[in-house]
Amino acid sequence: MTDIVLGPPGTGKTTTLIARVEDALQRGVPPDRIGYFSFTRRAAQEAVERATKKFKVDKKDFPFFSTLHSMCYRQLGLRRGEILEGALLKEFASGAGIRVTGRWSEDGTMSGFDVGDRILFMENLARVRGVKLRDLYDADNDGLPWNLVKKITDDLAAFKRERGLLDFTDMLIEFARSGIKLKLDELMIDESQDLSRLQWDVVNLIASGVKQCAVAGDDDQAIYRWAGADVDYLIEMQGSVTVLGQSYRVPPAIQMVANGIVERILKRRPKAWRARAGAEGEVHYRRHFYDVGINEGQTLILARNAYVIREQIEPWLRRQGIVYERGGHPSIKLDVLHAIQDWERLRKGQRVTVVQARVIYDYMSSGKGVKRGFKTLKDYEDEQEVSLSDLKETGGLLVESPWFEALDRIDNDVKGHIRAARQRGEKLSAKPRVAVSTIHGAKGGQADHVVLMKEMAIRTHNEMRENPEDEMRVWYVGATRAKEKLTIVDTETRRECPWI
Repeated sequence: MTDIVLGPPGTGKTTTLIARVEDALQRGVPPDRIGYFSFTRRAAQEAVERATKKFKVDKKDFPFFSTLHSMCYRQLGLRRGEILEGALLKEFASGAGIRVTGRWSEDGTMSGFDVGDRILFMENLARVRGVKLRDLYDADNDGLPWNLVKKITDDLAAFKRERGLLDFTDMLIEFARSGIKLKLDELMIDESQDLSRLQWDVVNLIASGVKQCAVAGDDDQAIYRWAGADVDYLIEMQGSVTVLGQSYRVPPAIQMVANGIVERILKRRPKAWRARAGAEGEVHYRRHFYDVGINEGQTLILARNAYVIREQIEPWLRRQGIVYERGGHPSIKLDVLHAIQDWERLRKGQRVTVVQARVIYDYMSSGKGVKRGFKTLKDYEDEQEVSLSDLKETGGLLVESPWFEALDRIDNDVKGHIRAARQRGEKLSAKPRVAVSTIHGAKGGQADHVVLMKEMAIRTHNEMRENPEDEMRVWYVGATRAKEKLTIVDTETRRECPWI
Protein backbone atom coordinates (compact mmCIF):
# COMPACT_ATOMS: atom_id res chain seq x y z
CA MET A 1 0.00 0.00 0.00
CA THR A 2 1.28 3.46 -0.93
CA ASP A 3 0.71 6.41 1.38
CA ILE A 4 -0.14 9.50 -0.69
CA VAL A 5 0.66 12.77 1.08
CA LEU A 6 -1.01 15.75 -0.61
CA GLY A 7 0.39 19.08 0.44
CA PRO A 8 -1.10 22.41 -0.62
CA PRO A 9 1.30 25.40 -0.61
CA GLY A 10 3.34 25.83 2.54
CA THR A 11 1.85 22.85 4.39
CA GLY A 12 5.13 21.01 4.83
CA LYS A 13 5.28 18.09 2.40
CA THR A 14 9.04 17.74 2.71
CA THR A 15 8.90 18.16 6.49
CA THR A 16 6.32 15.38 6.67
CA LEU A 17 8.50 13.00 4.67
CA ILE A 18 11.57 13.87 6.73
CA ALA A 19 9.56 13.05 9.86
CA ARG A 20 8.93 9.62 8.35
CA VAL A 21 12.66 9.23 7.80
CA GLU A 22 13.30 10.14 11.43
CA ASP A 23 10.64 7.68 12.57
CA ALA A 24 12.23 4.90 10.51
CA LEU A 25 15.65 5.63 12.02
CA GLN A 26 14.19 5.58 15.51
CA ARG A 27 12.64 2.18 14.74
CA GLY A 28 16.09 0.91 13.88
CA VAL A 29 15.90 0.95 10.09
CA PRO A 30 19.51 1.36 8.84
CA PRO A 31 20.12 4.61 6.88
CA ASP A 32 21.19 2.64 3.80
CA ARG A 33 17.79 0.88 3.76
CA ILE A 34 15.92 4.18 3.39
CA GLY A 35 15.33 5.72 -0.03
CA TYR A 36 14.44 9.40 -0.43
CA PHE A 37 14.15 10.57 -4.02
CA SER A 38 13.03 13.96 -5.25
CA PHE A 39 12.66 15.95 -8.45
CA THR A 40 15.40 18.39 -7.41
CA ARG A 41 18.70 18.03 -5.57
CA ARG A 42 17.64 20.74 -3.13
CA ALA A 43 14.89 18.65 -1.54
CA ALA A 44 17.05 15.52 -1.24
CA GLN A 45 19.92 17.51 0.26
CA GLU A 46 17.61 19.13 2.79
CA ALA A 47 16.32 15.72 3.85
CA VAL A 48 19.75 14.17 4.38
CA GLU A 49 21.12 17.26 6.15
CA ARG A 50 18.28 17.28 8.66
CA ALA A 51 18.55 13.54 9.27
CA THR A 52 22.32 13.57 9.73
CA LYS A 53 22.16 16.51 12.11
CA LYS A 54 19.49 14.94 14.32
CA PHE A 55 20.91 11.41 14.42
CA LYS A 56 24.61 12.32 14.37
CA VAL A 57 25.45 10.16 11.36
CA ASP A 58 27.46 10.88 8.23
CA LYS A 59 25.90 11.84 4.90
CA LYS A 60 27.58 8.90 3.20
CA ASP A 61 25.43 6.63 5.37
CA PHE A 62 22.42 7.76 3.27
CA PRO A 63 23.37 6.50 -0.21
CA PHE A 64 19.79 6.63 -1.50
CA PHE A 65 18.97 10.28 -0.81
CA SER A 66 19.16 11.90 -4.24
CA THR A 67 17.37 12.69 -7.45
CA LEU A 68 16.29 9.75 -9.58
CA HIS A 69 18.87 10.67 -12.22
CA SER A 70 21.70 10.59 -9.68
CA MET A 71 20.56 7.22 -8.37
CA CYS A 72 20.43 5.75 -11.87
CA TYR A 73 23.89 7.13 -12.64
CA ARG A 74 25.38 5.39 -9.61
CA GLN A 75 23.48 2.11 -9.94
CA LEU A 76 24.44 1.76 -13.60
CA GLY A 77 28.10 2.33 -12.67
CA LEU A 78 28.50 5.24 -15.07
CA ARG A 79 31.38 7.69 -15.30
CA ARG A 80 31.38 11.33 -16.35
CA GLY A 81 33.03 10.53 -19.67
CA GLU A 82 30.08 8.31 -20.59
CA ILE A 83 27.51 11.13 -20.31
CA LEU A 84 26.60 13.38 -23.23
CA GLU A 85 27.23 16.77 -21.67
CA GLY A 86 29.80 19.56 -21.63
CA ALA A 87 32.57 19.18 -24.20
CA LEU A 88 31.01 16.03 -25.69
CA LEU A 89 27.73 17.83 -26.28
CA LYS A 90 29.59 20.72 -27.92
CA GLU A 91 31.49 18.25 -30.10
CA PHE A 92 28.25 16.67 -31.27
CA ALA A 93 26.67 20.06 -31.97
CA SER A 94 29.69 21.18 -33.98
CA GLY A 95 29.72 18.01 -36.06
CA ALA A 96 25.96 18.20 -36.64
CA GLY A 97 26.16 21.84 -37.70
CA ILE A 98 23.89 23.22 -34.95
CA ARG A 99 24.28 25.56 -32.01
CA VAL A 100 23.49 24.32 -28.51
CA THR A 101 23.46 27.20 -26.06
CA GLY A 102 21.59 25.55 -23.20
CA ARG A 103 22.40 22.73 -20.81
CA TRP A 104 20.71 19.68 -19.36
CA SER A 105 18.58 20.57 -16.35
CA GLU A 106 17.86 18.45 -13.27
CA ASP A 107 14.89 16.79 -14.93
CA GLY A 108 16.92 15.89 -18.02
CA THR A 109 15.41 18.51 -20.34
CA MET A 110 17.48 20.85 -22.47
CA SER A 111 17.30 24.58 -21.76
CA GLY A 112 18.03 27.25 -24.35
CA PHE A 113 16.15 28.57 -27.35
CA ASP A 114 18.51 28.08 -30.28
CA VAL A 115 17.58 25.61 -33.02
CA GLY A 116 19.85 22.94 -31.57
CA ASP A 117 18.41 23.37 -28.08
CA ARG A 118 14.85 23.06 -29.37
CA ILE A 119 15.57 19.92 -31.37
CA LEU A 120 17.31 18.21 -28.45
CA PHE A 121 14.46 19.23 -26.15
CA MET A 122 11.88 17.79 -28.55
CA GLU A 123 13.78 14.52 -29.03
CA ASN A 124 14.20 14.10 -25.27
CA LEU A 125 10.56 14.94 -24.55
CA ALA A 126 9.32 12.29 -26.99
CA ARG A 127 11.31 9.62 -25.15
CA VAL A 128 10.23 10.87 -21.71
CA ARG A 129 6.58 10.74 -22.73
CA GLY A 130 6.96 7.48 -24.61
CA VAL A 131 5.59 8.85 -27.88
CA LYS A 132 6.88 8.89 -31.44
CA LEU A 133 8.99 11.88 -32.32
CA ARG A 134 6.94 12.62 -35.44
CA ASP A 135 3.71 12.66 -33.41
CA LEU A 136 5.22 15.11 -30.93
CA TYR A 137 6.59 17.22 -33.77
CA ASP A 138 3.17 17.43 -35.43
CA ALA A 139 1.53 18.49 -32.14
CA ASP A 140 4.27 20.89 -31.04
CA ASN A 141 4.04 23.45 -33.86
CA ASP A 142 7.57 24.70 -33.18
CA GLY A 143 8.13 25.86 -36.75
CA LEU A 144 11.28 23.78 -37.34
CA PRO A 145 11.56 21.84 -40.62
CA TRP A 146 10.87 18.14 -40.06
CA ASN A 147 13.78 17.11 -42.31
CA LEU A 148 16.16 19.06 -40.05
CA VAL A 149 14.69 17.59 -36.86
CA LYS A 150 14.93 14.07 -38.29
CA LYS A 151 18.52 14.55 -39.47
CA ILE A 152 19.76 15.96 -36.16
CA THR A 153 18.05 13.30 -34.06
CA ASP A 154 19.41 10.54 -36.30
CA ASP A 155 22.89 12.10 -35.98
CA LEU A 156 22.43 12.24 -32.21
CA ALA A 157 21.53 8.55 -31.97
CA ALA A 158 24.54 7.63 -34.13
CA PHE A 159 26.92 9.82 -32.12
CA LYS A 160 25.81 8.27 -28.82
CA ARG A 161 25.98 4.76 -30.26
CA GLU A 162 29.47 5.20 -31.73
CA ARG A 163 30.87 6.80 -28.57
CA GLY A 164 29.04 4.60 -26.08
CA LEU A 165 27.33 7.61 -24.50
CA LEU A 166 24.12 8.09 -22.56
CA ASP A 167 22.17 11.26 -21.93
CA PHE A 168 20.06 11.91 -18.83
CA THR A 169 16.93 10.30 -20.25
CA ASP A 170 18.93 7.27 -21.35
CA MET A 171 19.93 6.76 -17.70
CA LEU A 172 16.28 6.37 -16.69
CA ILE A 173 15.52 4.08 -19.64
CA GLU A 174 18.53 1.85 -18.95
CA PHE A 175 17.74 1.59 -15.24
CA ALA A 176 14.10 0.72 -15.93
CA ARG A 177 15.28 -2.00 -18.33
CA SER A 178 17.94 -3.30 -15.97
CA GLY A 179 15.61 -4.74 -13.36
CA ILE A 180 18.04 -3.64 -10.64
CA LYS A 181 16.48 -4.10 -7.19
CA LEU A 182 17.46 -1.67 -4.47
CA LYS A 183 17.52 -3.25 -1.02
CA LEU A 184 15.23 -0.76 0.71
CA ASP A 185 12.76 -1.06 3.56
CA GLU A 186 11.38 2.50 3.35
CA LEU A 187 10.82 4.64 0.26
CA MET A 188 9.88 8.33 0.10
CA ILE A 189 9.19 10.21 -3.14
CA ASP A 190 9.07 14.00 -2.87
CA GLU A 191 7.79 16.53 -5.45
CA SER A 192 5.96 13.67 -7.17
CA GLN A 193 3.71 15.96 -9.21
CA ASP A 194 6.76 16.81 -11.35
CA LEU A 195 7.69 13.23 -12.30
CA SER A 196 7.37 12.03 -15.89
CA ARG A 197 5.86 8.68 -16.84
CA LEU A 198 9.40 7.39 -17.40
CA GLN A 199 10.40 8.50 -13.90
CA TRP A 200 7.31 6.78 -12.51
CA ASP A 201 8.50 3.58 -14.21
CA VAL A 202 11.76 3.94 -12.28
CA VAL A 203 9.88 4.65 -9.03
CA ASN A 204 7.69 1.57 -9.48
CA LEU A 205 10.75 -0.60 -10.03
CA ILE A 206 12.35 0.75 -6.86
CA ALA A 207 9.11 0.34 -4.89
CA SER A 208 8.71 -3.34 -5.71
CA GLY A 209 9.55 -5.20 -2.52
CA VAL A 210 9.69 -2.08 -0.33
CA LYS A 211 7.83 -2.48 2.98
CA GLN A 212 6.57 1.10 3.27
CA CYS A 213 6.25 3.69 0.52
CA ALA A 214 5.15 7.33 0.78
CA VAL A 215 4.60 9.67 -2.15
CA ALA A 216 4.28 13.42 -1.48
CA GLY A 217 3.15 16.05 -3.92
CA ASP A 218 0.39 18.39 -5.02
CA ASP A 219 -1.24 18.02 -8.41
CA ASP A 220 -2.38 21.65 -8.18
CA GLN A 221 1.29 22.69 -8.27
CA ALA A 222 2.23 20.52 -11.24
CA ILE A 223 3.69 23.07 -13.64
CA TYR A 224 6.12 20.95 -15.66
CA ARG A 225 3.80 19.08 -18.02
CA TRP A 226 5.52 20.93 -20.87
CA ALA A 227 8.74 19.17 -19.81
CA GLY A 228 7.12 15.74 -19.60
CA ALA A 229 5.62 15.71 -16.08
CA ASP A 230 2.68 13.30 -15.84
CA VAL A 231 0.35 14.95 -13.32
CA ASP A 232 -2.48 12.55 -14.23
CA TYR A 233 -0.47 9.69 -12.75
CA LEU A 234 -0.56 11.31 -9.30
CA ILE A 235 -4.21 12.29 -9.64
CA GLU A 236 -5.21 8.70 -10.48
CA MET A 237 -2.84 6.93 -8.08
CA GLN A 238 -4.42 4.50 -5.65
CA GLY A 239 -3.47 4.44 -2.00
CA SER A 240 -4.13 5.81 1.45
CA VAL A 241 -4.49 9.60 1.09
CA THR A 242 -3.52 12.20 3.68
CA VAL A 243 -4.10 15.90 3.00
CA LEU A 244 -1.88 18.29 4.94
CA GLY A 245 -4.49 20.85 5.90
CA GLN A 246 -2.58 23.74 7.49
CA SER A 247 -0.49 26.20 5.49
CA TYR A 248 2.30 27.93 7.36
CA ARG A 249 2.92 30.38 4.52
CA VAL A 250 -0.24 31.64 2.82
CA PRO A 251 -2.52 34.09 4.70
CA PRO A 252 -6.31 34.27 4.13
CA ALA A 253 -6.43 37.16 1.65
CA ILE A 254 -3.87 35.53 -0.63
CA GLN A 255 -5.49 32.12 -0.23
CA MET A 256 -8.72 33.61 -1.56
CA VAL A 257 -6.96 34.73 -4.74
CA ALA A 258 -5.27 31.33 -5.08
CA ASN A 259 -8.49 29.41 -4.61
CA GLY A 260 -10.15 31.58 -7.23
CA ILE A 261 -7.64 30.13 -9.68
CA VAL A 262 -7.32 26.51 -8.63
CA GLU A 263 -11.01 25.79 -8.08
CA ARG A 264 -11.55 26.26 -11.82
CA ILE A 265 -9.49 23.11 -12.49
CA LEU A 266 -11.79 20.18 -13.20
CA LYS A 267 -9.32 17.30 -13.11
CA ARG A 268 -7.64 17.47 -9.72
CA ARG A 269 -7.64 15.95 -6.26
CA PRO A 270 -9.81 18.22 -4.08
CA LYS A 271 -8.00 19.50 -0.99
CA ALA A 272 -9.29 21.58 1.88
CA TRP A 273 -6.57 23.58 3.61
CA ARG A 274 -6.48 26.35 6.18
CA ALA A 275 -4.67 29.62 5.63
CA ARG A 276 -1.88 30.71 7.94
CA ALA A 277 -3.18 32.04 11.23
CA GLY A 278 -2.42 35.60 12.28
CA ALA A 279 -2.44 38.52 9.86
CA GLU A 280 -5.04 38.61 7.09
CA GLY A 281 -2.46 39.35 4.41
CA GLU A 282 -2.66 41.95 1.65
CA VAL A 283 -3.58 41.84 -2.02
CA HIS A 284 -2.96 44.91 -4.18
CA TYR A 285 -3.54 45.63 -7.85
CA ARG A 286 -1.37 48.03 -9.87
CA ARG A 287 -1.63 49.19 -13.47
CA HIS A 288 2.13 49.52 -14.00
CA PHE A 289 5.20 47.89 -12.52
CA TYR A 290 6.69 51.25 -11.57
CA ASP A 291 3.65 51.86 -9.32
CA VAL A 292 4.67 48.94 -7.10
CA GLY A 293 6.33 49.82 -3.82
CA ILE A 294 9.38 47.62 -3.25
CA ASN A 295 11.38 49.96 -1.05
CA GLU A 296 11.75 47.60 1.88
CA GLY A 297 11.40 43.97 2.91
CA GLN A 298 11.99 40.69 1.13
CA THR A 299 10.41 40.85 -2.33
CA LEU A 300 10.06 38.27 -5.10
CA ILE A 301 9.09 39.58 -8.54
CA LEU A 302 7.59 36.89 -10.76
CA ALA A 303 6.93 36.88 -14.50
CA ARG A 304 5.32 34.18 -16.60
CA ASN A 305 7.89 34.57 -19.38
CA ALA A 306 11.54 35.58 -19.24
CA TYR A 307 11.21 38.42 -21.75
CA VAL A 308 9.09 40.37 -19.24
CA ILE A 309 12.02 40.22 -16.83
CA ARG A 310 14.53 41.16 -19.49
CA GLU A 311 12.57 44.00 -21.11
CA GLN A 312 10.55 45.47 -18.24
CA ILE A 313 11.61 44.43 -14.75
CA GLU A 314 15.41 44.46 -14.87
CA PRO A 315 15.81 47.80 -16.71
CA TRP A 316 13.55 49.56 -14.17
CA LEU A 317 15.26 47.99 -11.16
CA ARG A 318 18.68 48.95 -12.49
CA ARG A 319 17.67 52.55 -13.16
CA GLN A 320 16.20 52.80 -9.66
CA GLY A 321 19.35 51.41 -8.09
CA ILE A 322 17.59 48.40 -6.56
CA VAL A 323 20.04 45.54 -6.19
CA TYR A 324 18.40 42.22 -7.01
CA GLU A 325 19.13 38.56 -7.55
CA ARG A 326 18.24 36.42 -10.54
CA GLY A 327 19.00 32.72 -10.77
CA GLY A 328 21.12 32.94 -7.64
CA HIS A 329 23.33 35.69 -9.10
CA PRO A 330 23.29 39.29 -7.78
CA SER A 331 22.78 42.13 -10.26
CA ILE A 332 26.14 43.55 -9.18
CA LYS A 333 28.92 40.97 -9.41
CA LEU A 334 31.07 40.75 -6.32
CA ASP A 335 34.35 40.97 -8.22
CA VAL A 336 33.18 44.24 -9.82
CA LEU A 337 32.14 45.57 -6.44
CA HIS A 338 35.44 44.52 -4.84
CA ALA A 339 37.41 46.12 -7.66
CA ILE A 340 35.57 49.40 -7.09
CA GLN A 341 35.97 49.27 -3.30
CA ASP A 342 39.66 48.43 -3.51
CA TRP A 343 40.26 51.19 -6.08
CA GLU A 344 38.63 53.68 -3.75
CA ARG A 345 40.82 52.45 -0.88
CA LEU A 346 43.90 53.06 -3.02
CA ARG A 347 42.76 56.60 -3.84
CA LYS A 348 42.34 57.25 -0.10
CA GLY A 349 45.99 56.34 0.50
CA GLN A 350 45.39 52.81 1.73
CA ARG A 351 47.07 49.64 0.44
CA VAL A 352 45.71 46.51 -1.23
CA THR A 353 47.23 43.12 -2.03
CA VAL A 354 48.59 42.38 -5.47
CA VAL A 355 45.79 39.84 -5.94
CA GLN A 356 43.27 42.64 -5.35
CA ALA A 357 45.20 44.95 -7.67
CA ARG A 358 45.03 42.36 -10.45
CA VAL A 359 41.24 42.31 -10.14
CA ILE A 360 41.25 46.11 -10.48
CA TYR A 361 43.44 45.82 -13.58
CA ASP A 362 40.96 43.35 -15.09
CA TYR A 363 38.57 46.30 -15.42
CA MET A 364 41.12 48.69 -16.94
CA SER A 365 42.02 48.77 -20.62
CA SER A 366 45.63 48.14 -21.62
CA GLY A 367 47.24 51.29 -22.90
CA LYS A 368 44.56 53.42 -21.26
CA GLY A 369 44.28 52.60 -17.58
CA VAL A 370 47.43 50.51 -17.35
CA LYS A 371 50.50 50.18 -19.57
CA ARG A 372 50.53 47.27 -21.98
CA GLY A 373 52.26 44.22 -20.56
CA PHE A 374 51.68 45.20 -16.92
CA LYS A 375 48.22 43.73 -16.25
CA THR A 376 49.52 40.53 -14.63
CA LEU A 377 51.79 42.42 -12.21
CA LYS A 378 54.16 39.50 -12.66
CA ASP A 379 57.01 41.21 -10.80
CA TYR A 380 55.03 41.19 -7.55
CA GLU A 381 54.19 38.44 -5.05
CA ASP A 382 50.48 37.67 -4.63
CA GLU A 383 50.17 38.74 -1.00
CA GLN A 384 52.45 41.74 -1.32
CA GLU A 385 50.69 44.98 -0.46
CA VAL A 386 50.91 47.96 -2.79
CA SER A 387 49.79 51.59 -2.75
CA LEU A 388 48.56 53.81 -5.55
CA SER A 389 52.01 55.37 -5.87
CA ASP A 390 53.64 51.91 -6.06
CA LEU A 391 51.37 50.98 -8.95
CA LYS A 392 52.02 54.27 -10.73
CA GLU A 393 55.79 53.98 -10.36
CA THR A 394 56.40 50.28 -11.07
CA GLY A 395 53.03 48.67 -11.75
CA GLY A 396 52.18 50.35 -15.03
CA LEU A 397 49.21 52.31 -13.70
CA LEU A 398 48.34 55.34 -15.87
CA VAL A 399 45.30 56.85 -14.13
CA GLU A 400 44.09 57.82 -10.66
CA SER A 401 40.63 59.18 -11.53
CA PRO A 402 37.34 58.07 -9.87
CA TRP A 403 36.35 54.45 -10.37
CA PHE A 404 33.66 55.11 -12.97
CA GLU A 405 36.33 56.70 -15.18
CA ALA A 406 39.36 54.59 -14.29
CA LEU A 407 37.64 51.20 -14.47
CA ASP A 408 36.58 51.76 -18.07
CA ARG A 409 35.95 48.08 -18.84
CA ILE A 410 32.95 48.00 -16.54
CA ASP A 411 29.85 48.22 -18.72
CA ASN A 412 28.15 51.63 -18.63
CA ASP A 413 24.83 50.04 -17.67
CA VAL A 414 26.54 48.38 -14.70
CA LYS A 415 28.17 51.67 -13.72
CA GLY A 416 24.81 53.43 -13.79
CA HIS A 417 23.22 50.66 -11.73
CA ILE A 418 25.97 50.83 -9.09
CA ARG A 419 25.90 54.62 -8.81
CA ALA A 420 22.10 54.62 -8.52
CA ALA A 421 22.27 51.89 -5.86
CA ARG A 422 24.81 53.84 -3.83
CA GLN A 423 22.72 56.97 -4.05
CA ARG A 424 19.73 54.96 -2.88
CA GLY A 425 21.67 53.62 0.10
CA GLU A 426 21.52 49.96 -0.92
CA LYS A 427 23.76 47.49 0.92
CA LEU A 428 25.75 46.30 -2.05
CA SER A 429 27.70 43.56 -0.27
CA ALA A 430 24.67 41.98 1.42
CA LYS A 431 22.44 39.31 -0.10
CA PRO A 432 19.87 41.18 -2.23
CA ARG A 433 16.48 41.57 -0.60
CA VAL A 434 14.81 41.54 -4.05
CA ALA A 435 14.74 38.44 -6.25
CA VAL A 436 13.51 38.21 -9.84
CA SER A 437 12.37 34.98 -11.48
CA THR A 438 9.95 33.31 -13.81
CA ILE A 439 7.18 31.47 -11.98
CA HIS A 440 8.73 28.15 -13.00
CA GLY A 441 12.12 29.23 -11.69
CA ALA A 442 10.63 30.16 -8.31
CA LYS A 443 9.01 26.76 -7.67
CA GLY A 444 9.54 26.03 -3.98
CA GLY A 445 10.48 29.63 -3.21
CA GLN A 446 8.64 32.19 -1.11
CA ALA A 447 8.88 35.81 0.02
CA ASP A 448 7.11 38.27 2.28
CA HIS A 449 6.03 40.31 -0.75
CA VAL A 450 5.40 38.75 -4.16
CA VAL A 451 4.87 40.89 -7.25
CA LEU A 452 3.08 38.93 -9.96
CA MET A 453 3.21 40.28 -13.52
CA LYS A 454 0.10 39.29 -15.50
CA GLU A 455 1.62 39.63 -18.97
CA MET A 456 2.13 36.51 -21.10
CA ALA A 457 4.02 35.75 -24.31
CA ILE A 458 2.00 35.21 -27.48
CA ARG A 459 2.78 31.51 -27.61
CA THR A 460 1.99 31.02 -23.91
CA HIS A 461 -1.29 32.87 -24.32
CA ASN A 462 -2.23 30.70 -27.30
CA GLU A 463 -1.33 27.52 -25.41
CA MET A 464 -3.49 28.71 -22.50
CA ARG A 465 -6.51 28.64 -24.79
CA GLU A 466 -5.72 25.04 -25.77
CA ASN A 467 -4.99 23.80 -22.24
CA PRO A 468 -6.15 26.32 -19.62
CA GLU A 469 -5.83 23.98 -16.62
CA ASP A 470 -2.05 23.67 -16.91
CA GLU A 471 -1.80 27.45 -17.04
CA MET A 472 -4.08 27.77 -14.00
CA ARG A 473 -1.62 25.66 -12.05
CA VAL A 474 1.24 27.98 -13.01
CA TRP A 475 -0.53 31.09 -11.73
CA TYR A 476 -1.67 29.25 -8.61
CA VAL A 477 1.97 28.49 -7.83
CA GLY A 478 2.94 32.11 -8.48
CA ALA A 479 0.29 33.56 -6.16
CA THR A 480 1.03 31.13 -3.33
CA ARG A 481 4.69 32.15 -3.04
CA ALA A 482 3.53 35.19 -0.99
CA LYS A 483 3.73 35.12 2.80
CA GLU A 484 2.42 38.60 3.61
CA LYS A 485 1.57 40.66 0.53
CA LEU A 486 0.68 39.92 -3.09
CA THR A 487 0.79 42.67 -5.71
CA ILE A 488 -0.73 41.88 -9.10
CA VAL A 489 0.43 44.04 -12.01
CA ASP A 490 -1.69 44.57 -15.13
CA THR A 491 -0.35 44.69 -18.66
CA GLU A 492 -1.04 47.06 -21.54
CA THR A 493 -1.37 44.08 -23.89
CA ARG A 494 -4.35 41.75 -24.16
CA ARG A 495 -2.16 38.78 -23.30
CA GLU A 496 -2.62 38.35 -19.61
CA CYS A 497 -3.70 35.90 -16.95
CA PRO A 498 -7.52 36.11 -16.85
CA TRP A 499 -8.03 34.53 -13.42
CA ILE A 500 -6.51 37.07 -11.02
